[in-house]
Amino acid sequence: MTTTHYRGALAAMALGAVLISTSAVFVKWVSVGPTASAFWRTGLAALLLLAWLAKPSVRSGWKPDRRVFGLLMLAALFFAIDLWMWHRSILYVGVGLATLLGNFQVFALAGYGALVLDERGGWRLWAGLLMAVAGLALLLAPGWETFDARFRVGIAFGLGTAVAYGGFLIAFRAAQAQRAHVSNEASLWWLCVFTTVLLLVMTVLSGEAWQPQGARDWSALLAYALIAQVFGWLVIGKVMPKLPAGVLGLCLLLQPLLSYVWDALLFGTRLGPVEMLGLALSLAGIFLGLVRGQDKAKLAEAT
Repeated sequence: MTTTHYRGALAAMALGAVLISTSAVFVKWVSVGPTASAFWRTGLAALLLLAWLAKPSVRSGWKPDRRVFGLLMLAALFFAIDLWMWHRSILYVGVGLATLLGNFQVFALAGYGALVLDERGGWRLWAGLLMAVAGLALLLAPGWETFDARFRVGIAFGLGTAVAYGGFLIAFRAAQAQRAHVSNEASLWWLCVFTTVLLLVMTVLSGEAWQPQGARDWSALLAYALIAQVFGWLVIGKVMPKLPAGVLGLCLLLQPLLSYVWDALLFGTRLGPVEMLGLALSLAGIFLGLVRGQDKAKLAEAT
C-alpha cells in the first residue's frame, strides 16, 4: 500500500470511529423507549441500505443460502439482545460508561476463543484484562455506595452488552466468511431486517412509547441509523483489513474515549482524577486485548 493509500485508510478508519462514538448520544436525545430506539435504528438502516441494494453489482448477489440465513438470524438475535441491554445501560449509567462497558466484548471474544477454539491469548490478553478490570474498579469505586439500584443494574446491562455483542460478532463474521457471492451490503441488510423484526416484537411486548415525537426525534433516529448502522459498518469494515493491528486498536479506542467527551460536553458528566486514571487503564487494557498477538485478518474478524 502506498503512503497516500495508507493515510486515506487511516483517515477513513478514524472518521468511522468518530462517527460511531456518537451513537449513544442519539439514544439519550430521543423520547421513545430504549427498545423502540433500537427498533428505529435497524429499521431505518434497512431502508437506507436499499439504496446500495439497488445497484446492479449488488442485485445479482442479494440472497444468501440457507446456512448463511441461519447464521444471520442467530447474529440478529444476539444483536437485538445487545441493543436491548446497551440502550438501557446508556440511560442508567450514561453515554461514556455504557460505551466503555460494551467494549469489554474484546474479552468475551477471547473467552470464546479459549473455550471453544482452544486459542491462547498470551500475556497481552491477561495483562489487558487485569488493567481493564482495575480501571473499571477505579471508575466505580469513588461513588459506589451512593449509586442507586438503577445505576447498578445499568452496570450489569453494560457488561451483558459486551457478552451479547461478542456473540453477535462471532455469528455475523461466520456468516460473512460463508456468504460467497452475497455482497457485504446485502448481508448487513438482512441482518437489519431480522433484527428489526425481533426488536418490533420486543417493543410491543414491553409496552414502551415507540412513536417518534416531532422533527427532533425523527432527525435523531435517522442520524442514529445512518451514522451507526450504515456508515459505521460499511466504512470501518472496508478499511479495517488495510491497517496494522496496533493502528486499528488505537483507532477503535476513539469510540469509548470520544463517548466520554460527548458525555461531558452534552450531558455535563465529569470525571475526577481517580476516574480519569480508571478510564485510562481500561482503555489501555482494551487496547492490549485488541492486539493480543493477532494479525490483521484475525482482528478484522473479532471487531
